[in-house]
Amino acid sequence: MSLPTTLFAALLVGLQRASDYNTADASAPVAVLWTDAGRQWEALVPRLRTELAILTLGQYDPATRTGPAIWLRCMNARALPDADWPQDTTPIIYLPGTSRQELRAVDECPRDLQPLAELQYRGVLWTHKNGRDWTIAGFLQSHDDLQIEVASDNATREALQRSLLKLADEPIAALRSEAPLTAAKLNGLLNPQPVRNLLHWMNDPAGQRAKLSDSEWAAFRATCQDQFKFDPLTDGEITAALHLGNRDDVWQSVWNRFTEAPLRYPNMPDLLRRARPTTTDALFHEPSSWPQDNEAAEAALRKKFQALKDMLPADARKQIRELEKSHGARRGWVWAELGLSPLANVLPALVTLAETTEIPLGGLTPQDVASAYISGGWNADAAVLDALAIPGSTDDLNAVKAVVDLLYRPWLQDSAEAFQQAVKNHPLPLPPALGHAVAPKAGCCWLFADGLRYDVGQRLAEALEREGLLVEREWQWAALPGVTPTAKPAVSPVAPLLGPGTGFTCIVCEDSAKVGVDNLRRELAKAGYVILMKDDLGTATGAAWTECGALDITGHNLGWKLALRVPDEVKEIAGRVRALLEAGWREVRVVTDHGWLLLPSGLPKADLPEHLTEDRKGRCARLKDTAYTSQQTVPWHWDNDVRIAVPPGICCFVAGQEYDHGGLSVQECVTPVLVVRSTAPTGPPATLANVRWAGLRCRIQVTGGSQGMSVDVRTKPADSATSVVASSKLVDSGGQVSLVVPDDTHAGAAAVVVLLGLDGVVLAQQHTTVGEDS
Repeated sequence: MSLPTTLFAALLVGLQRASDYNTADASAPVAVLWTDAGRQWEALVPRLRTELAILTLGQYDPATRTGPAIWLRCMNARALPDADWPQDTTPIIYLPGTSRQELRAVDECPRDLQPLAELQYRGVLWTHKNGRDWTIAGFLQSHDDLQIEVASDNATREALQRSLLKLADEPIAALRSEAPLTAAKLNGLLNPQPVRNLLHWMNDPAGQRAKLSDSEWAAFRATCQDQFKFDPLTDGEITAALHLGNRDDVWQSVWNRFTEAPLRYPNMPDLLRRARPTTTDALFHEPSSWPQDNEAAEAALRKKFQALKDMLPADARKQIRELEKSHGARRGWVWAELGLSPLANVLPALVTLAETTEIPLGGLTPQDVASAYISGGWNADAAVLDALAIPGSTDDLNAVKAVVDLLYRPWLQDSAEAFQQAVKNHPLPLPPALGHAVAPKAGCCWLFADGLRYDVGQRLAEALEREGLLVEREWQWAALPGVTPTAKPAVSPVAPLLGPGTGFTCIVCEDSAKVGVDNLRRELAKAGYVILMKDDLGTATGAAWTECGALDITGHNLGWKLALRVPDEVKEIAGRVRALLEAGWREVRVVTDHGWLLLPSGLPKADLPEHLTEDRKGRCARLKDTAYTSQQTVPWHWDNDVRIAVPPGICCFVAGQEYDHGGLSVQECVTPVLVVRSTAPTGPPATLANVRWAGLRCRIQVTGGSQGMSVDVRTKPADSATSVVASSKLVDSGGQVSLVVPDDTHAGAAAVVVLLGLDGVVLAQQHTTVGEDS
């Protein structure tokens, strides 16, 4: 028989061996009497009953083979129908609360036990070799298959009792490695993660207690008393929270566990609030522990923000840097993660805004101003969006808006004026002459995102790069004026087929149809572009056009609250790009029509009489042919003879606008272009299935892989400079390539045929001899 591996297995074996006897000089015992005065094994008997024929002394319950002594005597004699164990099986009579001594003293044996007393002479007693009842500690230490040392103190004996059900299944080898077994180690079986369990109890004392059995609760209390010097029952949760906030000794580990995942303990902030001492020792006080201290710091920071509106911008910038030094550390406090430090969290955005707006954008030409914007000026726009996305109170938001208005408004105004002057001296490039639509590029999907301002485009690029995608960041001028009816058709591949219409609209030159959504898609389809609607991914062949995002319509509808929606918009567009690439498209070209201005305090109004205009929007107006205005004008993208009036600086022709576009500013006119490719191969793995030579011509068959792969023949596979062919070639749609080695001196030389991905990485290679079949 193999050695038992757990305490339960050892107990089972011990009880089975108890009925063993020498057939040469003894008769089979009629029963095994198992006395257990301390009821130490009682919790394990129901499980043992599934393996052994066990009768138990107690209240009559035939379902569990439990009953009084006279019933047990009848069952043992098989005088009752329930005695259905096999004939060769010796029943075990378990006697909880009865000692061996009580049973042995027949004359003094309690009356209710007397029917069983006689069985000790025809049966056997299962006891320790010293004649006493088996205790759990005694069995662990003295049983031949165990020999595990156990501490002798009362706490350990109590822990053995309550942890028996868990202890029973612990591997014997593990118990030996932990020997001597102590109360702390045994309590750990019922309370295996004391820090986590303590935090759950503090978060919901009544609920957590209800989840624990009496044994688990006792183990939990014992562990708290031993490790944390605290009794949950007598000290309560507020005392625990006081220890937690003070982080005394081992409580630092409890605090660390809490701060790792504070959202798991939603009631903890209120508990710590109740536990904070009313008087504190400044030397040992931990302000980061208490919600009140963080709230006081937030209130002080709010007052500082409110006071900034009366300062000069230069002084306000200095003050913001100082506030970052004194409050920045609070972003590392747990309250920031719980959303209770909105002003501390917004400080980095305000610092960026302060630093970026310190130097206004400028330059002699529009390209100069655009270069300054692209090289870092856009961070001011991004910082404003981040600052306005603060999840704080109305007072918090108003304080942040005041800071934004103080620093951003003059910078925005100065930058717009500088750009407008540059455009006045050096007009923006004219559109290309009418001609043919941009030829469809196989495997390329155009994605149009309305109103993808440059800074939001950079945020999108960063999101895509975090997912491991390759992003080429480019930019282009928006078609003037930067409004959707004019600018969206201008960035489409069919722009060369379109011409001027009325107002700000354009038409299809071929049939004079007004270019709206439907006609634009019609022309794109005629030019060879598949139109992908909503979540349609297409077949990743040919070229396609799709649209995604709602930045512009959200800005018009919500004003400055667009800042709250930008993260979700970026996430949606990024998800669409990723899905297209995963569907097999080689690249996704993200384009947009225009940017926008956003100022929570509102853009100022400029006057332009309506009778002078043919069509007017917030930041631009198409003038009538005979109209005169002092406002700056620019030629319309679709007709250089049409004059478009633009308001000065950041003004609008419509009052009360927080969000608008169509005028002259780098925010409106510099638009991002992102070309996104995947680094992961699509389809089955690429393989060089066949390499054959016909003289110095090598014909290669490729299977699997994706579009855009090419093949080269080199003497060193990773070194393109060692190529022996005129140039590498793309794999055709049938997976075939034919290459010629122009120099016959390479005939008979060793070489390597390499299969290359879009990025030039070697996907597969095969050794060959030039001019000889492989």
